Amino acid sequence: MQSKIIQAIKKGKTFLIVSHYHPDGDALGSTLALGLALKKLKKNVVMYNRDAVPFNLQFLPQVQQLTTELPKQKFDYAIMVDCAQPKRISTEFATAVAAGQFEKILCIDHHLLDQKAGDIDWIDPKAASTGCVIWNLLKKLKLHNSKEIANLIYCTLTVDTGSFRYSNTTPGVFKLAAELLERGADPWFVAMNLEETNPVQRYQLLALSLKSLQLLCDGQYASMDVSQVMLKAVGAHDGLSDDFANYPRSIAGVEVSALFREMDDGKIKVSLRSKLKVDVSRLAKQFGGGGHKHAAGCVMPMALEEAKRRIKNALATVL
Repeated sequence: MQSKIIQAIKKGKTFLIVSHYHPDGDALGSTLALGLALKKLKKNVVMYNRDAVPFNLQFLPQVQQLTTELPKQKFDYAIMVDCAQPKRISTEFATAVAAGQFEKILCIDHHLLDQKAGDIDWIDPKAASTGCVIWNLLKKLKLHNSKEIANLIYCTLTVDTGSFRYSNTTPGVFKLAAELLERGADPWFVAMNLEETNPVQRYQLLALSLKSLQLLCDGQYASMDVSQVMLKAVGAHDGLSDDFANYPRSIAGVEVSALFREMDDGKIKVSLRSKLKVDVSRLAKQFGGGGHKHAAGCVMPMALEEAKRRIKNALATVL
């Protein structure tokens, strides 16, 4: 499908590039890298995400070009990156797809799909990030000679490999990182902005969340909460709790961790992590979510304690 994606990009004149709501570094880095590259081809490009850019990703090159308003115009192509479900982009986008606002839907991703996503898909489950797939595409189009794009792809790689710590960190990942540095990527620029620009409220919120720590299933499962009460107590927003799920996973003997975040609409956002044995993407799919083997999530429309009970019961049979 690589050749068909390339043909579509060369043929099309108007493109809408989108990714999943609650975007992370792979979603936004991939969106921006592809969008900036297509603009070099003199294409008419709009880059959309339903949600505002998280505080630690506002350093991304040309991030101000993203819009949170879905255009009403027709496009030749909509390109979903790091996401294969229109409903996970936004209700408005799913409606636009159903209404035929786009000539064709393209999908570029590195998540395993249960079913075909777009009219043309380029899915590489072996890629460490969707940004890696985008980079391969841009190399084929000879659009990769840009410091901005190198930094964007390097960000996707850093985020989705856990700063080169996760099991998807292969020799190829380090080769790509070296290639990106040769193209102008700045590791300290990316790391400093991702990890060392936290507001004090993040640590105040973490202190409260750590008090909710629970060890269950004979110490193999650990969870933490972030409630609306906690957020209001320290004047924080939900985005400041990103990556809190890694703290309970770091405990000796814990195989699976979960972070339960109470959203302002009452739903519970669950972030799941595992170390070795458990495929948490399967668990997330039971509750309408998805993700990777060792990092996945879902949104549960119920009270916090009920969500915790259901996840624990589902995990008890696995552990």
